[in-house]
Amino acid sequence: MGKNNSMSTVFSHIVQKRLSQENENVATEALNYILNSSEAARKGMMRLLGGVAKMPELRFRTQQNEGNSRPDMQGCDDDGKPRVFVENKFWAGLTENQPVSYLRVLAAYAQPTILLVVGPEARKETLWREISERLCDEKIGTKQQTVIGIFRTVNTSIGPILALTSWKSLLDALESEVSDDKSARSDLVQLQALCEAADSEAYLPISSEESSNQRTPALILQLSSIWESAVGMAVTQGILNLKGTTRQAAAER
Repeated sequence: MGKNNSMSTVFSHIVQKRLSQENENVATEALNYILNSSEAARKGMMRLLGGVAKMPELRFRTQQNEGNSRPDMQGCDDDGKPRVFVENKFWAGLTENQPVSYLRVLAAYAQPTILLVVGPEARKETLWREISERLCDEKIGTKQQTVIGIFRTVNTSIGPILALTSWKSLLDALESEVSDDKSARSDLVQLQALCEAADSEAYLPISSEESSNQRTPALILQLSSIWESAVGMAVTQGILNLKGTTRQAAAER
């Protein structure tokens, strides 16, 4: 969607002005609407997923409970069984269920199944690192495969396939199929603008409510303690050398 780069829309303006804490939920609902209102857009999604694994025709829905999990979006087959979970991220951290709990839920259904994580272009590397660490912690083995349009794809030892792509790659895949669908093109422009705004405004100044919230200074002290511990560990292990530097401040001062 290169020709629409940096385009602001009324939709993205309102979301950022009034609902910036709901970026992920709003983007998920917008994506779900586009996939269910445009056969061409859904074809683009199926083409992207089809590069990962052969899938039956899917219908998409949002915020459906699966046991103790509630994935952002599900792609279900004609029998209503989940074959794909889509988890949409901007800059919020991974939840407790991401990605391991979702993979375990999908493992109970007919294979192949896919957990697709969508995130900002600039966060792909760090997001994949976080995901990989959680898989390692749970001793879930992986075997990497290469898929066009997908940043990382692995077959997991418990069955489901885990894939990570960016919002740009996903929306480009949809746009490639909707050239004759004026309404879907317009909807995609709106969603693209929201994604760009969420990326560019990821690091907002502290609000007046946050500055008066007594949890904020406690969090700052906790983060400072973690930082100092990490530096100390890095020095001990020889990863970091502080020779020639001068300590300027500490949390306890």
